[in-house]
Amino acid sequence: MNKAPSFFTVARQPKWIGALFLSLAVAAIFAGLSQWQLDRAFTKENASPTAINIEAVNVQIDTKNVYIVANRLNGSQRGYWLITNSVESSGKHLTIALGWSADLAEVQGEREALMTSGLEKVDTKLEGVFIPSEAPLPQQSANVFESLSLAQLVNVYSPEKPVQIENHILALNGYSQASAWPPLKPINVAYAEGQKINWLSAFYFAEWLLFAGFAVFLWWRLVKDEQILLTAEAAGEKVN
Repeated sequence: MNKAPSFFTVARQPKWIGALFLSLAVAAIFAGLSQWQLDRAFTKENASPTAINIEAVNVQIDTKNVYIVANRLNGSQRGYWLITNSVESSGKHLTIALGWSADLAEVQGEREALMTSGLEKVDTKLEGVFIPSEAPLPQQSANVFESLSLAQLVNVYSPEKPVQIENHILALNGYSQASAWPPLKPINVAYAEGQKINWLSAFYFAEWLLFAGFAVFLWWRLVKDEQILLTAEAAGEKVN
């Protein structure tokens, strides 16, 4: 009686090794098509300007605490933000990002002008959108920050006693009526992006992935059938 061959004994035959490489190549093509469909299944959508919440505040600008934040992007161009502390009617401190410029000298000039403007004596109405605080980074100098961090700024605004501070920043941008602090440009705010699912592409992704798995399964099934056939012949059984 001949010894029944194992699955791997049959699979190591040249024809089945060749068939394995062919099935893997077909599976790779199907997997590539499934990845292509997956990329098409999810698309990002920017928030519509009509969906942006414009906030209006009445504040007294703290002209003693006016600073510059470096490394601010406007599109692909790096520049600077002019920021200031302000006090709301509730007594809370609100940080305001007034505008952007690629020219540090221009921002420094606007900083000096604001500090001597006398605006701390009057109420100023401003409009913009709220943006979150950032993680603190080391300062470039006494007046120039590398990040817009409220945790860092609150200690600068009032180093001697604690003050209440809003947990967001008001950024003047192109969607508000007061788009920027002239002659600075509006703040380029990166609005949250949503995802849209293309369900037809998602279905095709799953379908191509199934085909890739089936190509390998078909090879396994054919090898298994031959093993069963050879096992039956080794046992002396009649094979139809």
